[in-house]
Amino acid sequence: MLGSGPSEAVLRAGRALLGEPDRRAFRELASGVWEKHSGPVSQALIRLPALRGSGEEAALADLIAVHLYLSSSPDDPFGARALAEDGDGALRPYAACLASGLRRLPALRGTLVRAVAPSSVPDELVPGALLECDVPLDVVHLDARHAPQPPPSHVRYAIRPLTARRTSVLSRDGNGTQALFGTGAAFTVLARHDAAGALPARILLAELPTGTGPFRAPSSDVVERLDAVARRTGPAGATPWPDRCTGPFHRAQSSP
Repeated sequence: MLGSGPSEAVLRAGRALLGEPDRRAFRELASGVWEKHSGPVSQALIRLPALRGSGEEAALADLIAVHLYLSSSPDDPFGARALAEDGDGALRPYAACLASGLRRLPALRGTLVRAVAPSSVPDELVPGALLECDVPLDVVHLDARHAPQPPPSHVRYAIRPLTARRTSVLSRDGNGTQALFGTGAAFTVLARHDAAGALPARILLAELPTGTGPFRAPSSDVVERLDAVARRTGPAGATPWPDRCTGPFHRAQSSP
């Protein structure tokens, strides 16, 4: 857990559309670092004009927010901890632009994994339990080529995604193995497996649809494929597991 949780304003900003006043407010909020991030984002917009959507200026602000988040450590002023502890809503314009920027990035399918210490699985994480994120959630596309190996002592939270976004177009993750869920993403536990012998502990999750869309539980074959990727073990690869893809989900609750 990071702090006592963000304000409702920040949580709403993570889900809502935004207008130009939010973007102007974000630019003022990030004025000290704006130029540092505008260069890489402008280059990405040249390479991938589809990221612009309906307007380049709006896209620039939104994607600067994403680039700023990806460049920040959890304890930085624009990092995960600051968003999680923003009780007075001061970061609301940033959160709104960040959410809008993520929607511009390409979606990512596959098995996405977050590594969580310690190695034991919490008792409350049983099939049907819910996990919610009050800040963006960094994960690794584990079945991608050249994906890093999770730490052997950590629980692997393996996710079947709906809204995850590929971040390699804006980050230094050149092999394209990292992805990001936006604030408010929610997941249901499909299965849990405690560590046994050489096999790591695994929590298998499916992302829940946003809005009023129905949730259709994946078939047993899909769940087994998810677990097959999550339980792979082997020597650590050349690419280390990213620190930002390690750590707890930020809110958990029992099934209703």
